[in-house]
Amino acid sequence: MNMQKRSDERSKALRREIAKKLRNNPELWAVPKTNISRWKKRRKNLMPSVIEWEYILNKHTKEQILAILESNFEESARLRSSSPFTGILSDIERKNIFKLYEM
Repeated sequence: MNMQKRSDERSKALRREIAKKLRNNPELWAVPKTNISRWKKRRKNLMPSVIEWEYILNKHTKEQILAILESNFEESARLRSSSPFTGILSDIERKNIFKLYEM
């Protein structure tokens, strides 16, 4: 598997694990909103995708949000480049997924 394909597969695995945790632990839905609030306090100018995420988190259903997370569409990939879901996975969970996709 080439490096780009490995990176893409690892990204998909991370997204699937985040979605799984959100489905199984409803309290984790507070994490992306907390991240956005913190970013807004620290930065004057937020990236447009962060503002979009704030709108999405406030106006879309959880299943719609999970669909964005798990989608392979270009628009979803663009949004995920500024993901507010940082902190959903523990360091150990992330490391385990990264290990699966090492060379």
